[in-house]
Amino acid sequence: MSYRGALLLLGMLLGMSLVSRAKAIEVSAARTFFRQATSEQQKTFRQYTLEDQFGLFLFGSQVRHPPALYLARCFALNGSSAVELLRARLGAASDDLTVRDIAVLLATIDEMRIYDVAGDAQLLNALRNDIARMRDDNWREVAQQEVQNIGRFRSRHTPLSPECG
Repeated sequence: MSYRGALLLLGMLLGMSLVSRAKAIEVSAARTFFRQATSEQQKTFRQYTLEDQFGLFLFGSQVRHPPALYLARCFALNGSSAVELLRARLGAASDDLTVRDIAVLLATIDEMRIYDVAGDAQLLNALRNDIARMRDDNWREVAQQEVQNIGRFRSRHTPLSPECG
């Protein structure tokens, strides 16, 4: 098998695995979404269900290159509903990248002052427990840095993100 063929197969397997983990959005729907211009993605993102937004964020972070981390601010605008979804996903996340992405989303929610993640000891403990179970040392370090940032940068951003529709 050629290098290009191996990469295509790996990408397909990763995409199928991601969708089964996210259980929110099909690969074809995600690919269609990410074919839009970035500004259009941000405008339409919140029109999807919360589950689908989470699936799109995971796809954009884990499959798409460069990663679509700009969608974290749009996801954060869902407020306490987003926090409850992420709380439910903690403990159930079976892979390092999803745990890392939950940490990114929670840090963004806190940074935007939408929810006091830093003040929710139970949520932070659940996140730290998932991070401690991560197998990849590098991704664990990235996730730990996100946790360390929670509570530090709240004054830098306002909760408004007009680009997010």
